Amino acid sequence: MPKKICDVYDPLLPTLLISIHKIYVKQILSGKKVIEYRKKFFNDPFQAFVYTTGKNGGIEMFIKCDAPIIDNAHKLATIGETIQHDNYGDIFDYFKEKNTGYIIPIIEVYQFKKVDLQYLRTELPSFVVPQKYLFLDRQDKQNLLNLLLQQVCSNKLINNWDFYFKQAKKCIDSINDN
Repeated sequence: MPKKICDVYDPLLPTLLISIHKIYVKQILSGKKVIEYRKKFFNDPFQAFVYTTGKNGGIEMFIKCDAPIIDNAHKLATIGETIQHDNYGDIFDYFKEKNTGYIIPIIEVYQFKKVDLQYLRTELPSFVVPQKYLFLDRQDKQNLLNLLLQQVCSNKLINNWDFYFKQAKKCIDSINDN
């Protein structure tokens, strides 16, 4: 296992800070959640630090994600139901307004001791929790990125996306054949 996040950081990948609710952060860390759903998002593979929203929020996870699967509500709901065993109706309803959205494959997960909001604001007074996401590989975010890259890994999880991509392809192929 890597000692610090900087050991797995790829300077060639875009680096984001994204916000995810606490319940979903726990599911990602346990390996139960391998998909992140978004109505709008970034279109390329990326790496991200995850801010856990809610009371006692903070940053305690670094993830690497493949390019999202972008499709209509029916296909995304079918894929989510198949891969992550989520409720088809809930996913479909989430995407139905615009009938499009993103399934973001979470490939790798690295956990570290939570950097809480109070500490972040003490060290970086201009720190703002992103509502969706923001890019950390910008000059004005360099201090935050440097602080996060020095965090010590306590857990590592690799999700089997070779298998999940095959399942997603089968879902899409079966829908296209009908």
